[in-house]
Amino acid sequence: MTESLIPERPVIVSPSLAASIGLEEAILLQHLEAVLALGAGETRDGYHWTSTQLSTLTEQLPFWTAAALRRILNNLIDLGMVLVQTIPNDESQPFELTINQQVRYQKQQSHQSTATSSLGAQRIAANWRPDRAILDQLNQQGIDLKFVEANIDEFVFYWRERNEASHAWSSKFLQHITRRWQTHQHHLQEAAAKLVKPAKHQTPIAKQWQPSPDAVEILERMGINRNFIDDAVAEFILYWQERKEAQSTWNSKFVNHVKRQWARFTHTLKHDTEPRPITEQWKPDHEVFDVLTIANIDSQFARDLIPEFVLFWRDKNELHHSWNTKFLQHVKYRWARRNENQAGAKGDTFERLTDRSWAADLIN
Repeated sequence: MTESLIPERPVIVSPSLAASIGLEEAILLQHLEAVLALGAGETRDGYHWTSTQLSTLTEQLPFWTAAALRRILNNLIDLGMVLVQTIPNDESQPFELTINQQVRYQKQQSHQSTATSSLGAQRIAANWRPDRAILDQLNQQGIDLKFVEANIDEFVFYWRERNEASHAWSSKFLQHITRRWQTHQHHLQEAAAKLVKPAKHQTPIAKQWQPSPDAVEILERMGINRNFIDDAVAEFILYWQERKEAQSTWNSKFVNHVKRQWARFTHTLKHDTEPRPITEQWKPDHEVFDVLTIANIDSQFARDLIPEFVLFWRDKNELHHSWNTKFLQHVKYRWARRNENQAGAKGDTFERLTDRSWAADLIN
């Protein structure tokens, strides 16, 4: 009897799946599906997890090296089709993984539930929603989750209307949102660029200068609090009046000025979460001075205001989430008015702080 040229069971791959995500990725994904179908591992949070090692996978799929398997597995993770806790550097170290599809249950005649899953192409469900892994991945890319949520219904409606089937709706959604976000950011940049149109004459900034409605709208569309924008106007005017420069692009400069401050503010002052009274020894965090530096405000000027700030709020005996934020507001207000007559202004200054809070929608 002639020995077969095929010594073992062949690997079968779905052509449409390979066309959708790549041949290597399709082979590995179907292999992992077969491993999970054997029942190894455990079901947690609606997913069936199994433990393996890169060395085990290279034995099962000897046409790939461990490095190649790591690359292909990372591609599947990026596509949102495979969830992995952590891929270790050591090839023999175990790690857990699962296919990113929740286990479905069907009642058998014995009335026992049996976990089943399929990699077959399916039409998108009317109530389809991206899972937590996809949302986390988009968030790690810097995409606003509110933007993601706003685009889900449109995505579902589009594909239901086309009545097409897919193996990887999560992957399609990931690509769809990434492209939409890039387009959204591009439009914001174009809108900002329109503010840079040169005026007929360069002029010094006027004492009563205000940003244009277009400039304010662009900043608000970037998620910047309107109070924060308004409070940056006076310091901006003061800085450029002192420099005595003439410009034709004040709105563009203001947009960049506020963007830099807001980025630093939101990345350094969001950690206050519990309301508390101010202590007698309270000092602002060093990050506050980073924000003030971006705002072109002298640090020593700010330090000189600490005693009166602490005394006022200790007398008020109020609880607040972020004393850093209130101090930053106070300094910006006093800096913008340092050359004005301050007689009787102290009460007005602090009263203003009780009514405005940039962090109201950031700190709950």
